[in-house]
Amino acid sequence: MKNDPETRVNHTFRELEGRPPQCVTRAPGRVNLIGDHVDYAGGLVLPIAIERATTVAIGTNPDEDGFLVELLDLDRSLHLDRDALETMDGTELDYIRGPLQQLHRSGLTPPGLRLVVASDIPIGAGLSSSAALQVAVLIGVRRLLGAGTDPLEVALEAQRSEHAIGTPCGLMDMYVSAAARPDHACLIDCSTNGLRQVPLPASRDAVFIITDTGVRHDLRDGGYAQRRAECEQAASLLGIGLLGEADEARVERAGLPEPMNRRARHVTSEIRRVGAFAEAVEGGDLEAAGNLMFESHDSLRDDFEVSCPELDLVVETARSMTGSIHGSRMTGGGFGGCTVTLCDPGRETDFLDAVDEAFRHRFGRTPRSIRSAAAAGAGPVGA
Repeated sequence: MKNDPETRVNHTFRELEGRPPQCVTRAPGRVNLIGDHVDYAGGLVLPIAIERATTVAIGTNPDEDGFLVELLDLDRSLHLDRDALETMDGTELDYIRGPLQQLHRSGLTPPGLRLVVASDIPIGAGLSSSAALQVAVLIGVRRLLGAGTDPLEVALEAQRSEHAIGTPCGLMDMYVSAAARPDHACLIDCSTNGLRQVPLPASRDAVFIITDTGVRHDLRDGGYAQRRAECEQAASLLGIGLLGEADEARVERAGLPEPMNRRARHVTSEIRRVGAFAEAVEGGDLEAAGNLMFESHDSLRDDFEVSCPELDLVVETARSMTGSIHGSRMTGGGFGGCTVTLCDPGRETDFLDAVDEAFRHRFGRTPRSIRSAAAAGAGPVGA
């Protein structure tokens, strides 16, 4: 049997139920090309969907009032009582419970269900495996109930689910998973939820390499919430609702106390970089786009303090390879996870070899890297 998620969920569902699933939904992870820690501040972000995804097979189970869940990657079989939808317990089941809770609150109450889940998105790597799972569940159950699957509506439900679970995240991860188009990045204005599809360079001109440092993080930990609280405090000191309403000059004039000054400086400068990056890639200026990626990483490392030595090493290796690497930066919530690197197609191997050598020398191991084009957003797949 093939080991891809779609094959696995279909096979397992048939084994358990003796019939095919009624719907199978695939939702991709994402990598943010530029614009981290600005979504919850009402700023601009520019993510793409990646070619790794979470797949969920769903079918009604008339003999079961609750929900039977198979998490194939964790080799776990779980039962979720309908009466327990409102209580999060800090386990993986919350990422099923949360979407079902939101659907129930929207008046879309599903019958008893069997859900089988598989994914090839690295968990905890900052590639939004949790958002992909929740978007896949929401779209799958909505399709099963004959309800609409508007990307923004689904993304907002997934965001509310994350908040109920305990992660005070913005909308970016869920929105790009639901709305992405192939060969485009999603330029999202998080103050209005407006989205514009930005065409990206052809793969013959540039490729994106995602390097997983292997350093794991959980956005429910205190660091992420602390950074968000500091941004909210900075906005309050500036007399505005969201930090994204300010610009760099206003922050500089304000003389905010630390660390709010540095947090605000990152947010306002990052929003500027996102707009400039989108213009650069649309105009084919990969050198300018790459320089903005390096600047973004420096800001996340120094002003926002969410990088780590492993992320810094990948970016510094990329920075040393001028002429073949356009730019590189950490991506996601930080404190570990992944980098994204904009590379000339013919120099991928040189970059990967250099990163592996640097990691072996400093950390005694090698990271895992994948190449990904900008992929399509969530939707149904053949059962």
